[in-house]
Amino acid sequence: MEKSNRKSSLITVLIVTIAVVFIALTGIQLLVISFFSNRSTSRSYGENCGEIAQAYSMMLTNRLNMYFREIRYYVESDIVQTLDTDQIIKWMCSKNEKKNANIDAMYFCTLDGTAYRDDGTVTNFRNEEFFKAIVTDGNYTYVSNPKMDEVIKKPIFYVAQVVVVNGKKLGVFAGVYPLSTIQKIISDIQLGESGSAWLLASDGTVITYPEYGYAMKKNFLTGLPSDNSDLREVASNMAARKIGSGWVKDLKGNGNLFVTYTPVHNTPWSLGFNISQSQIYASGRSIRNIMIVSFGLIAVVLLVITALVLINLLSPLKKVEKAINDIASGNANLTKRIRVSSNNEIGTIVLGFNKFTEKLQSIVSELKKSQITLVNAGDILSKTTANSAEAIESIKNSIIETTSGIQEQTDGITETSAAVNEIASNITALEKMISNQSAGVAQASSAVEEMIGNIDSVNNTVEKMAGSFNMLSDSAQDGFQKQNDVNEMILKIEADSKLLLEANDVIANIAEQTNLLAMNAAIEAAHAGEAGKGFSVVADEIRKLSENSSLQSRSISDRLNHIRDSIEDVVSASKQTSAAFTTVTNGIKSTDELVQLIQNAMSEQKEGSTQIIQALHDMNNSTFEVNSASKEMSEGNHQILSQVGNLKLSATKMQDYVNSMDVKAEQIDRSSSELVDISAKVSDTINQIGSQIDQFEI
Repeated sequence: MEKSNRKSSLITVLIVTIAVVFIALTGIQLLVISFFSNRSTSRSYGENCGEIAQAYSMMLTNRLNMYFREIRYYVESDIVQTLDTDQIIKWMCSKNEKKNANIDAMYFCTLDGTAYRDDGTVTNFRNEEFFKAIVTDGNYTYVSNPKMDEVIKKPIFYVAQVVVVNGKKLGVFAGVYPLSTIQKIISDIQLGESGSAWLLASDGTVITYPEYGYAMKKNFLTGLPSDNSDLREVASNMAARKIGSGWVKDLKGNGNLFVTYTPVHNTPWSLGFNISQSQIYASGRSIRNIMIVSFGLIAVVLLVITALVLINLLSPLKKVEKAINDIASGNANLTKRIRVSSNNEIGTIVLGFNKFTEKLQSIVSELKKSQITLVNAGDILSKTTANSAEAIESIKNSIIETTSGIQEQTDGITETSAAVNEIASNITALEKMISNQSAGVAQASSAVEEMIGNIDSVNNTVEKMAGSFNMLSDSAQDGFQKQNDVNEMILKIEADSKLLLEANDVIANIAEQTNLLAMNAAIEAAHAGEAGKGFSVVADEIRKLSENSSLQSRSISDRLNHIRDSIEDVVSASKQTSAAFTTVTNGIKSTDELVQLIQNAMSEQKEGSTQIIQALHDMNNSTFEVNSASKEMSEGNHQILSQVGNLKLSATKMQDYVNSMDVKAEQIDRSSSELVDISAKVSDTINQIGSQIDQFEI
């Protein structure tokens, strides 16, 4: 029953999935088509409405041109050529009854703003819009924004044209026209079901609007609420005489409006068209509704066909379901097969099921043959497990007895090892003492030998020092004698330098006197005039020679003074050197006496050291014999310790092996218990498998 529910749910899922995919794709297609259709329609409406707005704007322009032609009748009349304002006004008043029916009144305005009406009344139009546009701004013609007439209480507008005669402005003719005519023209314009036209003045005043009560009462630049900013923006563009379009909210709250606007030529007005969103998208909605209906019919047909195909394709699976239920219930007959008539994926599944059933039949047949073998193996396993348990118990008892014997052997080895270690420690201590004594004797012997060598070396050194001191004493005496000779030579040089200084003073005096003589000779030569020129030259040369001699004399005097100072320093140093030589000679004599005493003491020390080293050699020989015997005892003791250690190590290893065997025996015991349990479980499992396999009919 569960299989049937799953089968019906599969068909349902497939149908629902196809339906959902189809609906989703259809919905997306509808959205895309609607979007592009609406955009294309909006673009088309925008272009068409723009052209229509231009056309109606031209229509209004033509209407206003007709008004201009009516005003031109007055402007181009012959009476204007007279340039007589009174006659022009009188002529205009005479035409009051015969003026065109479209004109409510005619005015002639002079350049000072005085306005004469065709009924004889006079007013001032200096502040009127059309007057400023023509007189001040220089326009030739002008159509004013509408205003409420204070007399008739109706909206009007002015159509004005300047009067020019021979290039000179004479005044302005202005016709008063009712706004109702223009309002009716605009109100009669209809675009489709909801499209309508409206007119806006340049100051934002609504001239006409499809909404009741807005004409001449509503200003779209200043009188709209904040939530109608889109319409205010459109009104601002219209007041600026721009051409364009845009979407705005409907003032009635009925959705959005598409607005197209264009200025009216020769006027400050702008014409706009409102088209509701529903009208623009009406064709798109019609196409969408048709597509929804057609897609709905296609979906129903597609789902019916899909359901029939699925039922036909999935019918072989019912046979598979019945066969599986037959195998799952009763005696599980594996000999049944399903006949296949379809050559598709479902047919392949049925063939696969037949192959699987055939394979399963073969496997179950082999399992039935193996069942008997498993039963016999289970019995053998149970008997073997019981025998293994008895053998393991016997092994455990043997291991316990072996462990006890090994423990007693280990205790004896431990006591023997302790005694041998104590003997070994005593031998080691004795060996260290002998070694220390031998080392001490060897060190003493080497120290005495080294001391004897040092005494010989010192003795030789002292002898050399004695000889050196003798040579040094002789050298010092010789140096003292040579220093005395140097002192005598320095004294002689000092006496000679004094003589040179005295001679230099004499040369300086001679140079000074020569200079005075040269100066006197120069003076006398100057007195002699031309005859003394030659003598004057000689006197100059003598004066120069005297000056050079004075310079050289001063230089020699400086050098001699420097030499004298140096000689005095040398004399002082020579005296100090002589005193030092005397001191050195006395010190050498004292040191020579001490060296002789040291030499005598070293000879006596050498004889005593020779006797000591002989005694140390005898002691060293005795110590060597004792040390050899101690080493032999130590080696024997080490061998004993090594053997005892090996024996102890072997006992420890045996104990470890026994402990390991005990652990393994415990593991084998636990494994044996587990094996008994497994054997029981295997036996039960074999019986269960046998009962299950017996259910299959092969």
